[in-house]
Amino acid sequence: MKAKHRYIWTNIKLVCTIVPIVLVMIIIYFMLVRREVLTLSREKLVLESNYYAKEIGAWVDSVMSEVTIYKDMIERLGLKNPDTYELMYTSANTHDAYPFGLYMGDDRGSYFDASGWEPGEDFIVTERDWYKEGLLHDQFAFGEPYVDAMTGGTCVSVSSRLKTGPAVTVLSADVYLDYASRLSEEVTSGKIEHAFFVTGNSRLIIADSDASMIGMTLSAEHESMLYQNVNRLLDAEKNGQYDVLGDESLYFVNISTIPDTDWYFITCMNRNELLKDLWRIEFPMLFFAVIASVLLFFLTSLYSKEMSSIRTKARMDPLTRLLNREGFEELVRMALTERPEQGLLMIMDMDNFKLINDQLGHPVGDQVLRKFSSILENYFNRNKDIVGRLGGDEFAVFVGRDISTRETEGMLNKFISIVHQNFDAEYPDQKLSVSIGIGLAASNDTYELLYQNADKALYEAKWNGKDRFQIR
Repeated sequence: MKAKHRYIWTNIKLVCTIVPIVLVMIIIYFMLVRREVLTLSREKLVLESNYYAKEIGAWVDSVMSEVTIYKDMIERLGLKNPDTYELMYTSANTHDAYPFGLYMGDDRGSYFDASGWEPGEDFIVTERDWYKEGLLHDQFAFGEPYVDAMTGGTCVSVSSRLKTGPAVTVLSADVYLDYASRLSEEVTSGKIEHAFFVTGNSRLIIADSDASMIGMTLSAEHESMLYQNVNRLLDAEKNGQYDVLGDESLYFVNISTIPDTDWYFITCMNRNELLKDLWRIEFPMLFFAVIASVLLFFLTSLYSKEMSSIRTKARMDPLTRLLNREGFEELVRMALTERPEQGLLMIMDMDNFKLINDQLGHPVGDQVLRKFSSILENYFNRNKDIVGRLGGDEFAVFVGRDISTRETEGMLNKFISIVHQNFDAEYPDQKLSVSIGIGLAASNDTYELLYQNADKALYEAKWNGKDRFQIR
């Protein structure tokens, strides 16, 4: 009987020793898990914020590149040439960003609008904000955004002074910021609760995941404490990530600047929402102390796999930071599985690149490859576009959407023109250009067949004189 009592007492002491240890381990474990979850969430916030800031930056570059092409051609043709106005007419109803096309006016009162709109008698060109802004720039620049009275959305004029005479003429276009609104909604599909774009000077909210906020002004008197505190950070010219108090919770807030604009991109994560799922696990585990010791290893394994998955980096080319051959092929195969017979594959080869390495050296060659990669990323920047470097001076792009032959030809003609704009002046002796072979997914069942057809088309483009594209 005494032995039995000793056995019971020993077990009681063992339980009294183990249970507090397990409870402490659970508490420490969950403190560490909370810390890790919050750390990963912060990292995710930075990554997603930077990604979408890069997306809108690429969109800005794309708009600037397009209108600059029009400007260069207009200056080359001259304002007395009827072809100039035919060219301007083509800018209307062809671009999502500026659907009404280009317009221009001069200090003599002349005005031309590609959309066909005709101003009233009280319309004075030189008193318009877009004209005044354009006088300050020989290259296109964004003005101050405003709320469009007709659509209720936000809009910004991009304008530049033309190098023509004798009248002082400004060319401009009204750029609608619907794309920024779509990005704001898209980024909040996960754990990010708020996302919005705001101007630096007027603090006008030009896009917001909450559509009711668009057109409002960010200020210290804003009804939302979160927006008030974000405004204070902007007043202090802060950038990066901060802990910001909202009405009911602490938020992780990331502030990114958009190049070539005075806009900020703000993303916000609710700390309580991030921890909500953990709270549902903690209390049962604290209550079942003995079971918790077993679950501890299970959860450790579970979270280790999850963290390992989050931290796994995509296969990237180290020189250009584009997808390498394996990473590109993997994403294209996934796209073809999700959207069979949709899109096209382009294989690109830089013409005369060998002359760069032979005459100027491999470091310069690397610079050229990085620059060409940047051009690719900026030009093919839609959600379903996949860009990669296959090796050497060979690149590939997959456009995973329905696209007509006419649209494809226009897109590639413009791309080839942009390549010349970026390389002709800097490397005139090497005559850099690009040859492109295109395989259509609609007529190819597998990645291998699609790649083979694009490669054959590239060979044909090279054979026919380079600096061109060929579609199979």
